[in-house]
Amino acid sequence: MDHRRLLIALLPVLLLTGCSGAAETASTVRDCAGLAGDVARSGLAGTPTQAEAQAAVDRLDERIAGLGSTTVKDAATTLRDRLRELQKAAAAADPAAAKTAVTAARDAARKAAEACGLPADQFLGG
Repeated sequence: MDHRRLLIALLPVLLLTGCSGAAETASTVRDCAGLAGDVARSGLAGTPTQAEAQAAVDRLDERIAGLGSTTVKDAATTLRDRLRELQKAAAAADPAAAKTAVTAARDAARKAAEACGLPADQFLGG
């Protein structure tokens, strides 16, 4: 992931908050940048393997605990849950369930990106 591109995308959020919310916004920006990096490595640009989905779930479990924004935390939790469903479908070797789970996980990634005020490609790659 190109961190410069991510920071440029987040710059309008920083400018809109002004000084009073700068510390909270900086924390959210940091949280969202880390979350975007975690999700971008999940394999959702294609069809993640069981191992990729499990690694993404593990990373998100760690990340969610430290998220400050309730909106971002809720979106990340939903995404983690969808990735967990994908991991289970892959483990069961159920192609139909895996396809459904990938679609649900991508939708959740888009919503997490939206919660962060970022373009979806920052989370899904592209």
